[in-house]
Amino acid sequence: MFKYVYTQLSGMVTKTINIRESAYIALTKNKRSGESYSDVILRITGQEKKNVGDFLKTIDPATRLEIADAVKAAKGDLDRIKPRKVSL
Repeated sequence: MFKYVYTQLSGMVTKTINIRESAYIALTKNKRSGESYSDVILRITGQEKKNVGDFLKTIDPATRLEIADAVKAAKGDLDRIKPRKVSL
C-alpha cells in the first residue's frame, strides 16, 4: 500500500504520483535545500538541465584555469578588433 502522495503544483503540468514510504524517504534524503521533489528525481535520473557552469565544475581545476585563460585571451583579441564600414 502506498502511504505518500506527492502533487507537484509548479510548472505547466501537475501530476500526482503514488510512491511507497521507502521511496519518499529516499527522495527526502537526497533532496537539497531549495529543490523540489521533481528536481531531485531529474537530478538522480540524469535528466536535469545543465548549464556551462555545471559542466565546468566537473572539470579538473587546472584545466578550468587553462580554459579561463584562453577565454580571456580570445576576449582581448575581440576587444582590439575595430569594426569597419562596408558598402553594400
